[in-house]
This record gives sequence, structure tokens and C-alpha cells, in this order.
Amino acid sequence: MNRDIELPDSLQIFQLGAGDVLECIELAARNFEELEGSPERVRTWFENRILHNPWQKAFPGIGVGIRHNKTLIAFRAIFAQPWWINGNETLIAFASNTVVDQAYRGKGLASVMIEENKKFANLSGSTTAGFITQKAYRKLGFNEIGGPDNDFFRTRISYKGSLKKRFGPQLGHIIGKIFDINLFLRTFTYKPKEKFYLSEIKRCEKEFDLLWEQVKLNQVSCFDHSSRYLNWRLFDYPTCPLHLSALRDSSGTLRAYGIWHITQFTGDIKMAVLRDIFYQPSDEVAALGLLYYLINQWRSADISWFNLEVASPPITALFRQLNYEHVPSKGNRYQIFSETPLDPAVLRNWYRSGLDGDYFDLPF
Repeated sequence: MNRDIELPDSLQIFQLGAGDVLECIELAARNFEELEGSPERVRTWFENRILHNPWQKAFPGIGVGIRHNKTLIAFRAIFAQPWWINGNETLIAFASNTVVDQAYRGKGLASVMIEENKKFANLSGSTTAGFITQKAYRKLGFNEIGGPDNDFFRTRISYKGSLKKRFGPQLGHIIGKIFDINLFLRTFTYKPKEKFYLSEIKRCEKEFDLLWEQVKLNQVSCFDHSSRYLNWRLFDYPTCPLHLSALRDSSGTLRAYGIWHITQFTGDIKMAVLRDIFYQPSDEVAALGLLYYLINQWRSADISWFNLEVASPPITALFRQLNYEHVPSKGNRYQIFSETPLDPAVLRNWYRSGLDGDYFDLPF
């Protein structure tokens, strides 16, 4: 095995199987403060994302682990994600957050596991690369998708939550409605002239496949947006609460949809996080309509902020056009390795969704 870091004889690297999940859960719960006392969150993730993953059987295992004298001291779980790239269907081996026991950190074990995981598929990746581990990914030949930045944006959509916290529920709501007038007028500038209606979806049907078949012809790289994948990821085996809002025109045709969740902060402060926005690239009217109706829906629910954590050149250009605030990042968390060098145009036009990998999902 060709590695810059050789493991001592007392450490053994191996492929994880379903029988190793319990040990992985215990290791994660011991080494993540936010998971201490709640191993069921880790168990849910393993079961839903890997053990119930219909694409997982294409891989030789569910990740890699390292043992010291038969005790699990590190693991890196891998799950299969169906992918569309350059007109072909394939799978990406995406990693969750790598777990190394605190007593063994700083020894290069994470880099060893990352290198070993590259054998699972022609394409492998992670959306959890921290600022320090980004250097390790570069050294191991990974590409920063989209350049040195995550290209996240945000915008204020209501003051009511903040003012309720300051002045109390009743007075805060009244003052907040006054302050929200300017925010409403800003959103009103992209109210669509065409008639649309928004609805929340509980199950994706054939219309989602029809939109996917149309849109994928104009995509160089993005996750499979078929109804099969969406139903599995959002409804059958979710790893965090996600909503799907569909925009239809007056004829009932599905034109766009957004996938999102709500983050609750202290008091009445809430943030809507857009994880995915999907539409025909030439149909900017539908994209603007979706954003308009979603923002007004969230404002009515007294949600304070709207974070946009999905990126591609046309989507990022649209967010800039709407004067959304860019959120600076410490490097790029989204890393991809390909056994066959990828065309620079593919890397530039990669569609980065908040459903890719595992950066946004509990428990990691």
C-alpha cells in the first residue's frame, strides 16, 4: 500500500462492515461533545444513510477503520451517492466526518483513511473539510470545487423574531411588522408577473423525473434529482428534517423546487436554510418566483434570516444580482478526487448542493 505515512504494526486498517457500526457509534459518541449521551443520533445516521442506502452495495464496504490491539480508534464512514457527470450516471463515494480517538490525533491517521477511501470509487469526496484538513486533501490530490470559497449567501427577511426577543411577543411583533416593510419592498422587486403557486411536497412523483430529465441535459455535474433519490433522501430515510416546496405554474406544470430546513437559535430567532434549488437554467423566472414565495412564507412565520447554501455559476450569479450578502468562508469544505483527471470546465460548473455529502446533516 503506497502511503506517505506507514502505520505501526500495532495499528491495523480494515474495511468497515455492518457489524462494526456499534463500535463506530460508541467511538463517535465518546469523541464529539455534542453527541455525548445521544448515540441514537449516530445510529440513525448509519442506518438511514448507509445500511438503508440502495446504492451502497456497489462499494466494497461502508468505510474504513483503524484498530489498535483490536480496539477501534478511528473510522471514516463512506456512503454512495448517485451522480450525473458529463452525460453519464455514476456514483460518488462521499465521506462523513472522520472520527479519530483523541488519544491518537496528530498522527496522520485521518490522511491514511482518506487515501484508503479513494479506492471505493472512481469519484470520492467530502463536504466536511475543515480549514486545517483542507491542506491534507490538497496533498492527496483532491480538487476544491468552485475555487477557494463556499459561495454561501444570506439575507435578512424579518425583524420580528429579534424584536420579540427584545421587546416581548406583542410589542416586538408590532414594531417588527413596521421594520419589515422595507424588506418586503426589496423582495417585491422580483415578484413574478406569471401566475405561480407554491405547495409543500410529501412524496415526489413522475413530474420530478420529467423535470430532472430536462434539466440534466444542461448539467455537467450534480447529484441525481430523480424521484427515487429524492424520496429516499428526504422522506423514506431522512437524517434531518427537510422540507420540499414545489413551484407550479397556472397549468400545473412543475417549474422549480427548493429543499430547505429551519435552524432554531435562542429566543425567537430562526433561520431558513436553502439546501437545494432546482429549475431549468433558462427558466430564471421560475427561480425568482420560488425565492419570492418562499421568502414571503418564511416572513409570515417570523423567520429572521435566509441562508442560501447551494452554489453553481448561474445560481451564484443570481444571488449576487439580488444583492444577497456573501458569507465569507475559511477555504472550501467541498473536496472531490477523481481517478481520471476532471476537465476544468466540469470543476468550474459543478452544481454544489446542500444535499451533497454530509456537511449539513446531523449528527456529523
